Amino acid sequence: MRDLAVLIKPASSLCNLRCGYCFYHAIADCREQASYGRMTTDTAAVLIEKALAAAPAVTFAFQGGEPTLAGMEFFRFFTDEVDRRNTRKAKVSYAIQTNGTAITEEFAGFLAGHGFLVGLSLDGPKDINDWMRVDASGKGSFASVVKTARLFDRMGVQYNVLCVVHSGVARQIEKVYRFFRKQEFEYLQFIPCLDPLGTAPFSGPSSLSPDLYADFLIRLFRLWAADIDAGRGVSIRFFDNLLSIAAGYPSEQCGMQGRCPGQFVIEGDGSVFPCDFYCVDNWRIGNIAELSFEQAFVSPVMQKFIETSAYNDEDCRRCPYFQLCRGGCRRDRDAGLDGVAGDNRYCAALKRFYAEAMPRLPELLQKLGANSMHF
Repeated sequence: MRDLAVLIKPASSLCNLRCGYCFYHAIADCREQASYGRMTTDTAAVLIEKALAAAPAVTFAFQGGEPTLAGMEFFRFFTDEVDRRNTRKAKVSYAIQTNGTAITEEFAGFLAGHGFLVGLSLDGPKDINDWMRVDASGKGSFASVVKTARLFDRMGVQYNVLCVVHSGVARQIEKVYRFFRKQEFEYLQFIPCLDPLGTAPFSGPSSLSPDLYADFLIRLFRLWAADIDAGRGVSIRFFDNLLSIAAGYPSEQCGMQGRCPGQFVIEGDGSVFPCDFYCVDNWRIGNIAELSFEQAFVSPVMQKFIETSAYNDEDCRRCPYFQLCRGGCRRDRDAGLDGVAGDNRYCAALKRFYAEAMPRLPELLQKLGANSMHF
C-alpha cells in the first residue's frame, strides 16, 4: 500500500450527546453488540504496529460516538507509541471528529502540538443546532462548541466545521451560512442527514427529502459562488470536489467516485469494517489483532463490499452529469444492511442541482486561478 487511512473508534458508539439524527447510534442498534467499549492500549499498539508496517504514509483518524471519551491519556499513549514504533519514518497524519463539548485547554494544546486536523460538529446558530444536538438532559451543545472554536483559534488548532444537513438546516441554509461566515469559519462540510439503515426513507422529523435537498444545494451553491465572485470565497468540501473534477482531477470524497474504495474502520475492540456507514455484524471483516491491513483488504467481506457498491446502470452512465455524480454514495443507494446498491434516492435532486451548478464551474475555476477545465 502506498498510503493508508485508518478510521478508529476509540470509544466505540459511546457519546455524551443524544443527537436526534445520529447515524452511528442507529448502526449500533442494528448489531448484536451495540458498543465495543473503549479501546485498550494493547489493541492500539497492535493497530499502530500493523499500520506503520503497511504503508509509507499513514493517517490515523478518530471518530465515534465521541472519540474524546477515550480520554487524554489514551491519545497521549497513542501518539507516543506511534513515535516509538515509527522506525521506518513513515509520514504520519492525525485527524479527529468531535462534538467539541469536552475539549479542555490542555486537550486543545495537545491537538495543536500534534498537528491534528479537527472536524468540529456544529449545525448553525443556537436555535437550529440545539434542535437536534443535545445531551441526555436536553441541553444543547451550541455554547460549548462555539467556546471550543474560539479556544481552537487561540491555540492554533486546524479545524473544519461539520454541519449535518437535517430538515431544519436545509430550510434555513441562508441563516446557517451567514452565521458561519460571521463566525469566520473558512472550512465547511455539509453532510446530508442519514435515515437509519433498514427504515423507510424520509420518514423522520429530521429527514432530508429529495426536494428539500435539491433546494438546499442550489441555495447554498448560490451563496458560495457569490462569495467567490466577490473575492471572499470559503471552502465547502462537496463544492471543492466538484471544482476538482471540473479541473480534471479525481474526487477525494469517496462517495463521488462511483465505487467504494474500501475503508479500514477499527472499532473499540479491534473489529475491522469496510465503511463507517456499515459497521454492522454482516460486514465485519475480522479483528486487527488477527489480520494485517493487506489481508483485510483482500478479504472476501471487503471485496464483496467493494464489488456490490459499483453502479453500472446504463441510464446513469448516459446522464449528462455522470462525470460529476457517478451514481453517488452507496449509502444513498442502499437502505438495507447487506443489499446490492441500486438507484440513488437523491437522483432527481442531484440532477436539479447539477443543472444549476455545472455551467458555472468553469467560470469559478477561472476566478480561483485554475487554468484547466474538462467540460
